[in-house]
Amino acid sequence: MATIDGRTWMEHLSDETCWELLETTPVGRIAVMVDGAPEVYPVNFVVDGRSVAFRTAPGSKLRGLERFPTTSFEADVIDPDLHTGWSVMIKGRAVDVTRPDERTRLATIPLTLWTAGVKDHWVRVRPTEVTGRRIHSIAARDSDEPHEETLE
Repeated sequence: MATIDGRTWMEHLSDETCWELLETTPVGRIAVMVDGAPEVYPVNFVVDGRSVAFRTAPGSKLRGLERFPTTSFEADVIDPDLHTGWSVMIKGRAVDVTRPDERTRLATIPLTLWTAGVKDHWVRVRPTEVTGRRIHSIAARDSDEPHEETLE
């Protein structure tokens, strides 16, 4: 059973639902400290067990994560016409994947990069906390009182 918050009409997602939703979208955002200020970069990523991983090239993103590995990763899907969507946030630590066997295994997970260039560094975000929310439609808010329901 999922509970929809009657004040906001947002559904707080279970851990399992968060991971299922992450597998449905190819782009997320990684928060990185660069020169003392937070920056957010879009990345193509894969779900690997209970972590996310992405490939990147040397540069400010990788350098920032090496210096300050505590990070947040976010992915979402929204429908601006219906005012619905979901968002999943992962708080954790970014680690450079260096073991050859792990890099080889990650390379077998389908990942389509949207940008050109060599991205030979795999970075994994090891979660310490995973949270998610789903926004339900205005039509549902107008026609129903908030309640507990089974959502698929």
